[in-house]
Amino acid sequence: MKALREYIVNFGKLKPGKHEFEFVIDDNFYKQFEYSLVKEGKVDLHLTLEKQSESFLILNFEFDGSIKLECDRCLDEFNYPVHSNKKLFVKLEGKAKEDDSDEIIFLDEDAYEIDLSEIIYEFINLEIPLHKICEEGGKVCNPEMENYLGHINDEQEGDIDPRWSGLSKLKDEENN
Repeated sequence: MKALREYIVNFGKLKPGKHEFEFVIDDNFYKQFEYSLVKEGKVDLHLTLEKQSESFLILNFEFDGSIKLECDRCLDEFNYPVHSNKKLFVKLEGKAKEDDSDEIIFLDEDAYEIDLSEIIYEFINLEIPLHKICEEGGKVCNPEMENYLGHINDEQEGDIDPRWSGLSKLKDEENN
């Protein structure tokens, strides 16, 4: 994971106060995650790290860019806009705990740096909608594919297995 080294922030040397960082999340980043849903895209990340004390940090992530997704309807690729703000708290104490929550991470009190690559990866993947459709990226679905899929659906609706046609009669009788 040498390629992700640039996403490690050394907060040990920082003085208390706010510190600004800029990152570009691009194709090289996504390639480091073998089963990533996102393969391409460019997202600019502005990170504000607020060191409140030697044992408490507040991280504010501002994402702005787009990722390439595949439409669930027509299978064309489209650029999906990513614009979000996330906040994360980092607490240094005793030993690192396994009970991290969605908003707080516990690190060993001797820690002096934090690897943000996994966190960034998760935040970007949380932006992917459940249903990925071209219109969400400002693009119209591929009409040829929609037309093709429409013909398949029409053919499937027209070909009723004769063994089930009796059920249609029952349904019609019930509605009358």
